[in-house]
Amino acid sequence: MSLPFIRTAALCLATALLPACGPSEPPASDAAPSSSEPAAQKPSPQQSTPATPAALLSASSLAAKDERAEIRLLLSDARIAMQAFQRDGLSMLVGRRAGYQLTTSDAEGSSARQIEQFRQSIATKPAAIIVSPIDPAALAALIVEAKTQGIIVIGLDKRMLNEGCASIVYSDQRLMGRLAAETVVEALKRKAAEENRTDITGRIVQLRGAADSHTSSEMAEGFGEGLRSQPGIIIVHDAPADWNTEKATQRTAEAFKLQQSFDAIYAHSDAIAVGAAKAAETAGRRDNVFIIGTDGLSGQKRGLESVRDGEIDASVIQPALVDLALQIIAKLRTDKTFKPQPAYEIQPMVILPKNVEQCLRTGTYKLPQL
Repeated sequence: MSLPFIRTAALCLATALLPACGPSEPPASDAAPSSSEPAAQKPSPQQSTPATPAALLSASSLAAKDERAEIRLLLSDARIAMQAFQRDGLSMLVGRRAGYQLTTSDAEGSSARQIEQFRQSIATKPAAIIVSPIDPAALAALIVEAKTQGIIVIGLDKRMLNEGCASIVYSDQRLMGRLAAETVVEALKRKAAEENRTDITGRIVQLRGAADSHTSSEMAEGFGEGLRSQPGIIIVHDAPADWNTEKATQRTAEAFKLQQSFDAIYAHSDAIAVGAAKAAETAGRRDNVFIIGTDGLSGQKRGLESVRDGEIDASVIQPALVDLALQIIAKLRTDKTFKPQPAYEIQPMVILPKNVEQCLRTGTYKLPQL
C-alpha cells in the first residue's frame, strides 16, 4: 500500500529558497549562521555548583581588552555533518566579533588525538576552549588544568556536567530519538486509518551514524523507547552508515534485499536520510516509505531544504550549541558578575512539510537569555 500522506504536502511547497534566520532573541551578532537552531529553550535546572567566572577572568592571561583573544574549538569528528556545521557556523560568528579569532581541531574519532589536541590548546593559552568530547572522563584532568590557567572551558555534551567546565551546552540525543519515534508512529497511524485498520503496525529500518558512536547509541535508545508503546511497530533492520550518504544508499539497498518490505526509515543524520531516499527511489519504493532524518540544517542540499522539497519526509532538529557557547564566553570575559548556569539544555524539535517554510523564515529555536 502507498503512503500518500507522506509525499503530497511536501511536493506542493514553494520551491523558492527562503533565507534561514537564527533565533530572534539574541543580538544580531550572535545569531547562528544558518538554521540548526530549534525551538525556544529554557536553561536546564541542574543543581551542580556553578563555575566562578570572575576568578577565571581575573586569572586569565587573555582579558577582555586583548585585541585577538583566541577560542579553540575541539571537534570529535568533523566528518559528521553537524560537527562541520558547528565549525563553519562558529567561524562565521567569531568573525563578526571584534577581538576574537577561532582555531579548530578535529580528532577524527580518536580519543587519544583529542586529548593531545586539548593539551596543545592549553599550551597556546587561549581565552576559551569549546569541546565536543569523545570520552569526557579522559579530558577531566585537562579541564582542571585549563581552569587553573584561567581558560574558560565550555562542553557540548551532557556527560561533561561534572567534569569542571565553566558551563555546558547540550541537547538530549535520547529525546531526539523519541521525537523521531513519535513522528514515525503518527505516520503509521495515518496509514492505518487510510487503510481502515484499527491496528497500528509497521516495519522500521534504522540507519545509525556509526557503530561505536555515543550520539548514535543515545538516539537509538530513545527511538526504541518511543516505539515501545506500539508493539505492532518493530525494527527489522539496524545498520551503521558511517555518517556517509553513499554508504546509507548501500545499507538501504541491502535492507530492501534482506527485508523485502518496510514502512519507515529512521536515519541518524539528514545526509544518511538522503542516501536512504536515493536507494528507495532506485528500488521504486520511495512513495511507500516514510523517511525521517536528524540535524535539520539549513542551506543547499541540507535537511530543511530536503524536507521542503520532499526528498525526505521529516527531520529532527539538532541545535548547533556553539552559538550559545560563544555568548557565554563573551559574557564571562566582559561581565565579572556573570555566573553561568552549570548547564543549558536546548530542546530539539521535529520539522515536517507543514512547518518547514516557517522555520526557514524565522529559525528553528531561540536561545535562553544569559
